[in-house]
Parts: sequence; C-alpha cells; structure tokens
Amino acid sequence: MNEVWLLMGLLLLSYIGSFLVGGHALRGYGLPSGSEFVVLGFALGPFALGLVERSTLSMFEPVADVALGWLALVVGLGFGFSKEGRVGPARLALGVGLSLGVGAVVGIAVWVASGIFASELGARERTVLALGVGAACGETTRHAVAWVVERYRARGQLASLIDDLADSDDLGPLLIMGVAFALAPAAEGGLSIPVYVWTAITIGIGVALGLIAVVLLGSDFRLIQSWGVLLGTSLLTIGTTARFGLSPLLATFVMGVTIAGGSQHRGEIVAMVAPTERPVLLPVLLLAGAHLRPLEAPYLLPLACVALAARVLAKVGAGLVVRRVCPAAGATTATLGLGMLSCGAVAMSMGLGFSLRFPGKVGDAVLLCAAVATVFGEFVGPVSLRSLLRKAGEIAAVSEVPPRPSRWSASPDGARISEVSPIPAADVLATPLPGGVSLPGTTPLPAPQKLPTIPRPEDGSP
Repeated sequence: MNEVWLLMGLLLLSYIGSFLVGGHALRGYGLPSGSEFVVLGFALGPFALGLVERSTLSMFEPVADVALGWLALVVGLGFGFSKEGRVGPARLALGVGLSLGVGAVVGIAVWVASGIFASELGARERTVLALGVGAACGETTRHAVAWVVERYRARGQLASLIDDLADSDDLGPLLIMGVAFALAPAAEGGLSIPVYVWTAITIGIGVALGLIAVVLLGSDFRLIQSWGVLLGTSLLTIGTTARFGLSPLLATFVMGVTIAGGSQHRGEIVAMVAPTERPVLLPVLLLAGAHLRPLEAPYLLPLACVALAARVLAKVGAGLVVRRVCPAAGATTATLGLGMLSCGAVAMSMGLGFSLRFPGKVGDAVLLCAAVATVFGEFVGPVSLRSLLRKAGEIAAVSEVPPRPSRWSASPDGARISEVSPIPAADVLATPLPGGVSLPGTTPLPAPQKLPTIPRPEDGSP
C-alpha cells in the first residue's frame, strides 16, 4: 500500500512540477539544475528520514530505466541545436572535445584516488568507477546556461558561445558511459567480444532503431502516430540494450540524434516531446536523491571531494582553452570555466543509471559524485556566468529583474513563445501606411498657450 501511495505522490509531483517549474524554469523561477529535488529525495530516502525504504525503491527500477532512456532521447533530439539554430561544426567539435577532456581529467583523478582510499576494489571496478565519475562530471547542463541567459536577458557573442557549447557537450560523457557499461558484458563471460565492439553495438542499436523510427514517421506528420512510433522504438531500444547489459542512455541518445538528422519533421517532434522532459525529470531526480548513501563506505566522501576538485580544475582549464580558440571569449577573465560548472539532468541521469546497473560500491560512488557536483555547481555556476556576462556588457546593469511583459507573440514556426515590448501609441499613429495613406489624428496638436490674465475688479465683483 505504501508503494502505491509513493507512486501516486511521484506522479502528482511531476504533474505539479510541469506547471510550477517546467514552464518557467528558463525564465528564472526555481533552481536551474533541479538540485532541490535531489536534496528532497535524499531527505525522504532510507539514509535520512527513512520515509522511503530500499525495498520500495527497487520496485521503481524498471520505471527509472524507461524514464532515463526517454530523457536521453529528448536530449538527443536537441543535440547540436540552440535557440539560434544549428550549432556550427567548430563549436560542436569544441563542446564534445571539452567534455571528453574534463571527463578524462576527473576519471584519472578518481582512478588514482581509488587506489589510495578504496584499495579493496579490484582493477576492473576501479576502471568502471573512474569512467562513471568522469562521465557524470564532464558536461555543462544547458538548463543552467539557458536559465541565466533568459532571466537576465543576456544577448551577445559570449552568451551565444556558452549556450552553443552547453548544447553540444552531451555526446562526450555518454560515450564514456557507453564504454563503462561495455566493460560489464566483457567481464561476465559468454561471448568474448572486445569492449570497443560492445560500444559500437550500443551505437548501432540506436542508429538502427532511429532509422526505423524515421521510416515509420513517414512524410506526413500525425501526432498520435508519432507518439506511438517514438514510444515503441524507444522502449525497444531500452529493452534491447538492457538485455545485454549495455547503456540504454547512449543508445536512446543516438536514436534521438538519428531521428533529428533523418526526419523532416524534427521541429514538430521536438515541440511534441520537449514538454515531457521536465515532468519526467522531477521523479528521476527524486529517485536519484533517495538512492544516495554517502556513508555506506568510508571512501565515498573522499572520492567525491577528489572528483569535485578535479572537475573545478578541469573546467578552469577548459575555460582557458575556450578563451584561446574563440575570439568571442578573448576578453573574458581566467574564471570563464567557473561559469560552466553547472551540471544537472544528464549528470544525475548517468549517476542513477550507474547506481542501477552497478549496485553497491561502484554505483554508490558514481551517484554521490554526480550529486555533489550538481549541488556545488548550482551555487557557483550561475553566479559566475552572470558575472562574466555582465563584465562583457551583455547584461544590462539597470536591474537584474526583467520587466513584466505586456503581450506575447509566437515564433514563425509556432514552436516558441517570446515576449514583445509594447509599442507606444504615438509611434503607431505616426507610422505611415502603404500608398501614402495616413491615419487621422497624426497631425501633432499645437502646444498649449498661456491665457492672458484678466485684472480683478477693485470692488471684488466676479
């Protein structure tokens, strides 16, 4: 009975969150990375208040696998695209390279630290642990960057650059995750297939089912049929990869990229599935927080501190690289990397995925490192990014709170609603119409003249 009430509570929270947070997250309400739900899940979990037991959490593992796969599909559909359109090849390659570099630095630091603090772990467990933490700490969440840009109305080359890099750095961590998952089937025996072949199989499953979805979607976009195609192919992708112990997140992400690149209805598909991201993400963050067990082993907290320190240093180095290769960031300070410290949905999804696939020491360590990086980045990333954009002159220093809009307008494709400033009535009246026709009343009124003063009679009569 408790499990039923918990499920109803999660569904209710996701429904409320879709209204309170989902529609306004990019406008500056709520926390950009959703870390408040991670903390709430931790407080309700077995380690803190104990309102949710471990046996109850195990019942939601299949649902969590499906939710994680769906989130990766949504991320794949938007990979390489920003609000201004498709991200250029140079920035796309830079974003992927930076995420791989940051993940490699964090993974090496964790691998070395695990030999000191967790000597009881075997060589393969240490390798999977290092790959998992590197994957979870390699990205910069696009939600936090868009949150700052939208809330403070940042417009300029630097804001566009950081937004593009955040929209194109998810591939690197997911590739690292795919390699880590591929180590498990190779270690479990059976088919003697190398790790890189298992990784290629994971990518191949995503590409194959993505092409099938493109064919089934056809030339005519139909809403109900499209939902059936996306749900059916995504569930098949998740089930196939889970059956072989591979990474469902990498496979569904590749599937989303394939659909976005091969279907002529990408805009309609993104507009259809984008509203589902936040409602699905909130229960995932709650479940991830409930799975946190920071004191389950004595080496968990030291490894989390090492991973956080390595991430900060790696992001600072990534910022220096961006300053050197991108003219738009040449005038920024050396703290550019601190503005890219925010991580959230993808990091916590990978942490929860590792916790479900490798229950115990490895999964607990990866999930804890992802949660620590997310909470820390929540306090440092948006503040640093706001400071950088203000120094670059891309944020107006008059007020940090945007004025309340008076009217709304839709974009030409109908996919986004944006604010429009009211047009003064005087400008409307003074605007000439085609053909030389003028509106009545456009002639300016003469300035009011001062009336002559009439002397008052001496007898006081009016």
